[in-house]
Amino acid sequence: MRAEKKYLIFYFTPFVLEMGMGSLIMAVPLLAISMGFSSIILGTIGFVPGITYILLCFPFGKLSERWHRKNLVLAGSFIYLLPSLILCFSSRLYQFYLAMFLLAVASAMFWPSLEAWIAEEESRQSLTKRMGWFNTSWSTGMAIGPLIGGIFFGINLKLPFYFSFLMSAAIFFILLREIRKSPPLPTGKRVNQTTPSFPDPPATASFYLYISRIANFTLWFSLGVIKYIFPKLSTSLGISSSFLGFLMFILSFSQTLTLYWFGKLHGWQYQLYPILLFQLLAVTGLILIFIGNSIFIFLLAFILLGTAAGTTYSYSLFHSINVPLQKGPSAAVHEIVLGTGGLIGPLVGGAVAQQYSLHTPYILAALIIAVGIFLQLLARKKHRLT
Repeated sequence: MRAEKKYLIFYFTPFVLEMGMGSLIMAVPLLAISMGFSSIILGTIGFVPGITYILLCFPFGKLSERWHRKNLVLAGSFIYLLPSLILCFSSRLYQFYLAMFLLAVASAMFWPSLEAWIAEEESRQSLTKRMGWFNTSWSTGMAIGPLIGGIFFGINLKLPFYFSFLMSAAIFFILLREIRKSPPLPTGKRVNQTTPSFPDPPATASFYLYISRIANFTLWFSLGVIKYIFPKLSTSLGISSSFLGFLMFILSFSQTLTLYWFGKLHGWQYQLYPILLFQLLAVTGLILIFIGNSIFIFLLAFILLGTAAGTTYSYSLFHSINVPLQKGPSAAVHEIVLGTGGLIGPLVGGAVAQQYSLHTPYILAALIIAVGIFLQLLARKKHRLT
């Protein structure tokens, strides 16, 4: 029963939740475009959840150290119902902003608490495996969600939001049932409040934590541009919403496969060259989008970007939760870093697209990743690593 409960909470609920949220996130810019909103408005719609998530992640991460993490996970799953419900009936811009604000509140409560909760289970030796299954779960949902959202949007503009609401409702009731059945932890047994659950990481751990967060920031900056600004480019090129959904599926599916393999492999956690190599592949993908106007070029670019994003996320999450104490705040910082990238990407990308062209944001994103690689190499020299 315990294994079944862990499967439902840690590995099944992220899949279903992200499938619903992927459908919603896919449909939001398409609905906004159909209502005549400009590129800069699309960017600000992505900005609202980004800034909210950044501001709330750390407070909720700290709260999870004092209040059992399961309470925040359950509360977040309930709030996830609200943005989908609002968007089912949205017809004005302020409703988009309200829905995206509530989406960020729910995410700030849900994800850092769940990640820290997973890190408390069992031994350090199995952390990579548990992390791999968790990452595969949510990223598979995020891969399927946009595909469903694009198809549903082609049928009816509001259908993706009805689907998202149903997925959120299912997750809330699953969590409510499973968490209420679980017994409370005995006093003094909270792993994160007493003795360390893992041995001390090696001396180079701080370096890898630093570079992985830089890399994760630059990749999620690029993904923010892709998710909120690329639909405008695809619409101008005559790409259908269904094929756009397929491209978003390929992006997330590539990320999912990468996350899965990093969960299976060993020894990569303290290796520098894999993370550098995959960032260079991301730069290549962004340049392809900048120069391309073919669906085949976009397909290749999305594969490269998804693979790179899976790599940087694996590094960042592992080094963020592989800490002796205060897992909640550390997981929150991991989420804040990627949330900051996701915040700035749509905002800057929307402004650049408005000022120059719909292709220009992608060369900017490539330059951002290149700067990040340069900073990582400087840090390598400072730490005298070979």
